[in-house]
Amino acid sequence: MSGYCFARYGNLGGWVHKWIAIATPDDYAQLASIKELQSAASTIVERLKEHLTDKVKGVLVEYPYVDKDYRSTYYGFYAKKGQRYDPFCVRLHFFNDRVRLTEDLTLETTSNNLSKDYFGYMIVRPTIITPIGRTILSIDIVKEFSGAIIDAKYTVHVLGYRLEVNGFPFMQQHTDISVCAHAACWGILRHYSERYRAYAERLVYDITKMAGSGDPGGLTPSRGLVVPQASQIFSQAGLYPDVYGRRQFKANFERLMMAYVESGFPVFAAMQSRQHAISVIGHGSPDRNALQASQAPQYAWDATQSFYVVDDNRMPYQLVDGLDAADYKISDIDAFIVPLPEKIFFPGEAVERHVEHLLSNGILGLDFSFLVSPVIRYFVTTSAALKRYFKDNKSQFPPDLYTALVELVLPQFVWIAELASLTEWQHKRFNSLMIFDATASALEPLPYFVVMDQKRALIFDRAISNGAGYIEFGDHVLNPMSEFRNLQSRL
Repeated sequence: MSGYCFARYGNLGGWVHKWIAIATPDDYAQLASIKELQSAASTIVERLKEHLTDKVKGVLVEYPYVDKDYRSTYYGFYAKKGQRYDPFCVRLHFFNDRVRLTEDLTLETTSNNLSKDYFGYMIVRPTIITPIGRTILSIDIVKEFSGAIIDAKYTVHVLGYRLEVNGFPFMQQHTDISVCAHAACWGILRHYSERYRAYAERLVYDITKMAGSGDPGGLTPSRGLVVPQASQIFSQAGLYPDVYGRRQFKANFERLMMAYVESGFPVFAAMQSRQHAISVIGHGSPDRNALQASQAPQYAWDATQSFYVVDDNRMPYQLVDGLDAADYKISDIDAFIVPLPEKIFFPGEAVERHVEHLLSNGILGLDFSFLVSPVIRYFVTTSAALKRYFKDNKSQFPPDLYTALVELVLPQFVWIAELASLTEWQHKRFNSLMIFDATASALEPLPYFVVMDQKRALIFDRAISNGAGYIEFGDHVLNPMSEFRNLQSRL
């Protein structure tokens, strides 16, 4: 046993699991007493006070914590610097008022599920200028949140407990080995790897290397990325990036971004004039009274006009709209990249084109003139989620139509267009449904699986017979249906 210096357990290695009770926002100042936070304490305290609601009643401080993202940059960069950097991080866990930490390091709760009392975590890394590392927070503790976000479920292990939290990844840029565009790419790729098993996890240093020779600053330090390099990163990660520029899509740039976000695809947004990049991961609550009667089609986006973003310069889930009061507004976004999974070939602009054409001209005897002041909402979903929606809302469909919808052979992804009269849309319902083949080519004349009006549906069997046929509703008139939901929302 020689070579070991024995000490009392409580003095070993500077291990810390400390509980900080939060009665008022000023109680976050107690974090300044945690020496391992070093100079980061003041930054962390101010951010938490400004951003989190009073639902947070306790913070568990965990040190030392080995963060794989920071370690990837530590071994590849910070360990090579003249200044010493701590290889360990601090992790802060956020709980509600039903939890407390006992002296024997038991997390006691008055509920029967500790995960229900858990709001997520923030990693504080020992980087000097920007200390906030990998962070996952629930929208339940974000001040004034009202909208919907893309999220995934994250598993957290602390003190032997297995906790779960839903959120979207956030971290500050490092300012040297990574900048804002790297942080945006990292958040999107981490979301994909957590939500879908097909995608490998990419650490911060991996993403810096994936920029390759196109990165103007090389590996260390980085001077930033532009849209082509971000697209390259997504491609190397196994995704299929589609790029939209505001100049090319002047009339529907925001609508297209909204459609992809509502589909559950986070968007990389570039602001060239500000030399900045963010992730668009949700949208604000639509004002159901904002739209007026109109013969021309309107879109759900016209009543929303705001996005939730992850910006490495701010805390996660910031609302961005068209107001000058914000640090920037939606119109500052020049281009966006939507990293798509395989098998989505039919673009959003083609969906708009077909829907507007059908509303004006109909198709093979279908008539949409019954839609008074039509409102359009469109998005991608999986065939499994769509058929689950049909099952859960079976009573809203005529029996023959329901049977055809659940038996229809569909690819993994489909585009959905909900068509509603203004009155029904105001009540979160729609009158008619169109299902598009997401694997169709952009210029196909009939890229549909289903098109329906009030009295009948036209079903296209694209998978087996390449034929089409009608289902008459007979005495049944298609009643308004409940809106489909893809995202975690607080609407």
